[in-house]
Amino acid sequence: MGANHFGARVARLEDPALLTGRGRFVDDILIPGALHACFVRAPHAHARIRAIDGSAARAMAGVHAVLTADDLPPRMATGQIPMLVPNPSIRTPRTQLALARHEVCYVGQTIAVVIAADRYLAEDAAAAVQVDFEILPAVSDYRAAARPGAVCAHSDLATNIAAVVPMTYGDVDAAFARAAHVFEEELSLHRGGAMTLEGRAVLANYDPGSDVLTVWSATQTPHLCRGTLADLLERDLDSIRVIAPHVGGGFGTKAPFYAEEAVIAAAAMKLRRPVTWQEDRREHFLSATQERDQYWKVAIAVGEDGKILGLRGTMLHDNGAFLPWGIIAPYIAATTFPGPYVVPAYALEVTVVLTNRVPTTVVRGAGRPQAVFAMERLMDRTARELKVDPTELRARNMIRPEQMPYSVGLLFRDGKPLVYASGDFPKSQTRALALSNYGSFRARQSRARAEGRYLGIGIGNYVEGTGLGPFEGVTVRVLPNGRVAVATGATSQGQGTRTTLSQIVADRIGCRMEDIIMTAGDTAAISQGVGAFASRQAINAGSSALMAGDHVRNQIVVLPPACSASARATSTSRMAAPPGAAATSLRSRSASSRASPRVCRDSRSPRARRPASSTPRISRRSRRPIATARMSPRWRSIPSPVE
Repeated sequence: MGANHFGARVARLEDPALLTGRGRFVDDILIPGALHACFVRAPHAHARIRAIDGSAARAMAGVHAVLTADDLPPRMATGQIPMLVPNPSIRTPRTQLALARHEVCYVGQTIAVVIAADRYLAEDAAAAVQVDFEILPAVSDYRAAARPGAVCAHSDLATNIAAVVPMTYGDVDAAFARAAHVFEEELSLHRGGAMTLEGRAVLANYDPGSDVLTVWSATQTPHLCRGTLADLLERDLDSIRVIAPHVGGGFGTKAPFYAEEAVIAAAAMKLRRPVTWQEDRREHFLSATQERDQYWKVAIAVGEDGKILGLRGTMLHDNGAFLPWGIIAPYIAATTFPGPYVVPAYALEVTVVLTNRVPTTVVRGAGRPQAVFAMERLMDRTARELKVDPTELRARNMIRPEQMPYSVGLLFRDGKPLVYASGDFPKSQTRALALSNYGSFRARQSRARAEGRYLGIGIGNYVEGTGLGPFEGVTVRVLPNGRVAVATGATSQGQGTRTTLSQIVADRIGCRMEDIIMTAGDTAAISQGVGAFASRQAINAGSSALMAGDHVRNQIVVLPPACSASARATSTSRMAAPPGAAATSLRSRSASSRASPRVCRDSRSPRARRPASSTPRISRRSRRPIATARMSPRWRSIPSPVE
């Protein structure tokens, strides 16, 4: 099959453009006549909107429009933005409007938008928009918000409790009753924000002639963005194209659909002009979704030998003012809590509360780091109380390789049993200890103390679910010039997705990586996709690339290499031939399939008479014509090495 690219040390294909200033981010895309947007945002954590007066702003030179909720399309004007991952445990499925109508529930919430000739004019005009507020009581402390009689984050709700999710298996009461030792911990994990190099950004352009809306967005999930826009604009999917060009970091913050994406698209359609918006750093601090704020009150029951008998407790999660991504982050935290350890009995009640703060979503680990922290603190506490080395205590409680596949006893976020498919957790910890020279640490620590230096060492084990489904698509086809076109729903914010998929396709087809033309994050290039999050793209898109590449190769090898004189053209993209046959160029194979379809037709490959493209479909969930390889993993959680 030629040179092996996958697994080899190769130069990243993305880097030349990025390192030489030729990257193409949303703000680099210049469309003649584009207008600039600036949002009017809530200055209060909780307030009722009595009136909005944009007359002074509309009268300013260079201002083309001041839009409020009443100026948006009907569905967008009055309907909440769809929740991305609903859950039956959610009592109050509250998501925000694209532009607030009657009430704002966190500082930074969008109220109106000013469209002007440039950003400077838009900023000045936005400052001139007058909003009459009635300030309402606000709640920012999530522990206070969960108490009976607390101030409500939304004036029309009677409680701040958005969801209660009990998770349990085994006889927890019996485990704690017979335990030799019980240790409790209370842990508060503060909020965090992802500071991407590039802020959020949206550019929208509507073409009345073709009735197509094109949106460029600094998003991790372009297909999700297109679907949500189709819902809010009440348009067919085929009439909307979303492109994620180069994206300067995501970290989960750019995975959700945002109000700004909806409003900019609606403004472009209303004004029949391109409209662009680039988030500044202040806006990012105010309104980009954040992570967590969690309070854990948990206990561990162990025997005299330190073996875990059970875990129980409560976890309180602050989701901010809305639930844009449902309750995925706290749910994942609760299912991650047992980690790589044998836990015979388990009970954790998760309570999700609403507060007048920025919404939280799946940022940086989506709840897993918080769960690992809670479990590892309990392990350290137990080791300290029992005077056992913390590594020894962990080793005693780890799931053994012979227990794989191991059913944890919980249901994962997709409703399927959480099963660790494989792994050797004790071996991973042993390797980590060897690499860190753990055995000699105390001696190194003593020497450092004598020199006035302080050294410490921490131990953490985790199991992370990767390869999250339901699918990711890849299309592969050979072009007439012998180059290979690859399209995928996977996206990139710096992960090297283009390089990874090119390595796989090049190996399967037998071409050079440089001869692959990659299109990623463009809904016009491939009809369905999911996006970049949850450590999923190498498994899902990579597997689809492998399957699609194999399928194309199988179509090519059945084509006679010299069906016509036009096949004499050569190319540096060469496909390795079966043993005993000469290697031929992809260009000549492609040319032969077009030049003499009757001669080149082969009963084994009905598609061999035209440029090859991948056609397998392996996901039963697909409802579209077979046109791409889609990887739909059968597993629900795969353990990562504990290092």
